[in-house]
Amino acid sequence: MTKLLITFCCCLPLRHLSLTSTYGYRVHPLNGKIRFHSGIDLRARTDTVFAVMPGHVDFVGYNEFLGVHIRVVSSDFTFLYGHLSQVFVLPGDAVAAGTPIAVSGSSGRVTGEHLHFSVAYRQVPVNPLLFLSDLMKNSNKIK
Repeated sequence: MTKLLITFCCCLPLRHLSLTSTYGYRVHPLNGKIRFHSGIDLRARTDTVFAVMPGHVDFVGYNEFLGVHIRVVSSDFTFLYGHLSQVFVLPGDAVAAGTPIAVSGSSGRVTGEHLHFSVAYRQVPVNPLLFLSDLMKNSNKIK
């Protein structure tokens, strides 16, 4: 029973991770200027997007940069999933880790379909790759 419970405490945002853009300063692919990228971009083609940790949906909406996006809050962590084509959740919904919350897409300002994924701890951006790596390492230790 403990192993089953731990298995569902965290999840990757996509079934398969393939990085297309890293966290940190980069040359923006559309305007050519050096800008800080507060998340990572993951290759996706109408893939199901999953809640990384249990929490609640804080926001679902659209803006010209992130397109259709979802913000999920889990204690001191905030997760942002951007450039979506379809959304399965509403603000206020509780989600468990591994809950399908959306389908990746190419909404907003993009060069192609992908998932933008960012993590903040107490509203300070953190490198999502390091966060996911630590999350999965700690999850595997508990099993």
